[in-house]
Amino acid sequence: MKGYYQLIEGHQGNFMFALRAGNHETILESGVYWSRQAALDAVDAARLCSQDPGCFVRRECGHGNHYFELLDGHGKSLARSPGYGTRGGLLAGMASVQRNAPATTFRGLIRRHLHTTVSAGVAVASTAG
Repeated sequence: MKGYYQLIEGHQGNFMFALRAGNHETILESGVYWSRQAALDAVDAARLCSQDPGCFVRRECGHGNHYFELLDGHGKSLARSPGYGTRGGLLAGMASVQRNAPATTFRGLIRRHLHTTVSAGVAVASTAG
C-alpha cells in the first residue's frame, strides 16, 4: 500500500499536513500554516524536496532520540519526523519518506485544535483531539 497525505484543519482556519505510510503510521508532520493553500504548497515542496538527500537534516534530542527535518530549497523546515530510538530507525524513516512523499493521494480532512508554541524562535505545532 502506498503512502498518502492528510490535511489537518485547526479551529482558527490554520492547517498542517501529515504524511502517512501505507500502514497509516505518521512518518512526517508539518508545522502550522495559516491557510489551506499554504499547506498544499508545502505538500508540493515536500514531494519535490524529499527526493533530494540534501534536504534531510538529522537532529538529536535528549536521551539519544533522533529525528529529522525535511527542508525546502531555501533551508526552511517543511516538516519533521517522529522520534526514533536508534540511528538505524532514523535512516529507515528517511527512506520511508523518500518512498512515500511523492504520493498524490489525500485521505480525509481532520479537524483538531492546533496551537503553536515558540521554542528557540521556531514555531512548533501541536495537536489536541
